[in-house]
Amino acid sequence: MVPDINLLPQLEKRKASPKLLYGLMLVMVGIIIAYFLFLFFTSKNDVARLTAEEQALTAQLKQLQEELDARKSVDQGSLEESVTFIQNVSYPVTPLIDETRILLPAQSYLRSYAFGANTVNIEVDFETMTDISAYVERLLLSNFFSDAQINTVSNFEIELGEQKELTPEQRFKEVPRYSVSITATIDFMYLAGGRRS
Repeated sequence: MVPDINLLPQLEKRKASPKLLYGLMLVMVGIIIAYFLFLFFTSKNDVARLTAEEQALTAQLKQLQEELDARKSVDQGSLEESVTFIQNVSYPVTPLIDETRILLPAQSYLRSYAFGANTVNIEVDFETMTDISAYVERLLLSNFFSDAQINTVSNFEIELGEQKELTPEQRFKEVPRYSVSITATIDFMYLAGGRRS
């Protein structure tokens, strides 16, 4: 009998799949760790930024709270003091309104009036400077007012609506209007009498 002797080295296929699987798992773990590190550092930067913003907002809140407390601490007086003040400075306004309207020149427009403790602030639109001076003169001659002063005079153009823009020649011919703010001091002695003579 002949012995079966094989002197050639045995070549078997080595199993490479576990190494490939381990390599893929290692790469996946590396990617996951890199992603978590990225999230960690970006979150750290966001936390630092938000902390700084929170400190700035806290400082602003503190400043606004101090301003609010300062405004609240201003002596506002009691309700009785307010009623007493209003009773002391109250006066009939209808005669004053009538007087300011009666004295207006023909081509003028009374925009508004505001009553103060001793004065009436009047906003009027006039066509000419002459009308302004005539109105102030009438206020000075009125028994209801002891003084009248012009605060501001400003001119304005009348809006033309949907018309086209004016040429320079047309603008030159256009008469400007004047808006005037006047402060008239009330004569309480005459106002207490009630009517105009």
